[in-house]
Formats: sequence, C-alpha cells, structure tokens
Amino acid sequence: MSVSLDSCREANLAILSLAAALFAVALAWQLNLALARLPGTYRVYLAPLSEEAAKTCTAVYTGASLFFTHALFGAAEAAWELLSQRRNGFYAGMAALASHSIFGIISVSVFELYDATLPALVAGYLAHTAWNFIVATMVNSGRKH
Repeated sequence: MSVSLDSCREANLAILSLAAALFAVALAWQLNLALARLPGTYRVYLAPLSEEAAKTCTAVYTGASLFFTHALFGAAEAAWELLSQRRNGFYAGMAALASHSIFGIISVSVFELYDATLPALVAGYLAHTAWNFIVATMVNSGRKH
C-alpha cells in the first residue's frame, strides 16, 4: 500500500457519497409520503422506483460512489428500522442494509456495462421490486387467515 497526497480524494468521495445518500433518503422519504395517498398497487410499484431513482440519480449526477450511496441509504433505513422498536426491527434493518447494498452492486454492474444511468436505474428498480414481492409473499404466507 502506498501513501500519497491523493488520499484526500477517497475521503472526499466518502463524504460526497454520504451527502448523496442522506439527500436520497430525504428525497425518497418525501416521495414515499406522497405515494402513501395512492391506492396500494401503485405504491407497490412506485415506492421502489422512487427509492432507486433517488439513490441512483443523486449518485450519478453528483459524482458520488453509486455503490456507497446505495449502501449508506440501506444503513439509514436500517437505523430507522432499529429505532422503530418493532418486533422484527433488527432483522428488518439488517435486511435493508443487505438488500440496498445488493441493489447498489446491481446498479454499478449495469452502469459499468452500459455506461448509462437509465439501464442502471431500471436494473436496480427491477431487483428492488422483486425483493419487495418476495418479502411480501413471505410475510403474507406466515399470517393466519
């Protein structure tokens, strides 16, 4: 490992990624509040889109790390789940951190493949929607009728 004066570049990228993630969290929160007024089926498909657009577009257009913006967004969602003190808050928080990190890996991979924001956004959105469907199916199958 070498030591150079350019080590500030990594620190700047980390700070920029943190700022991008916090902006994306606030933006997605507001968009999801607006979506809460819509009927259920619209929310199911539009909430993942609002979150993926907030993360991906903010990272790409600010020059932040696409992966770390997603992962830090997941960390913020994990913190919210933990602080909510719900029965499964710990597990929901860890799932949020892991899933948003995976959405970030997918988005980065597609962005590097196509060198374009839209395919990365669509890939992240499809993965997020599939994840939500799997989780909803598991939760609903565990409920007694």
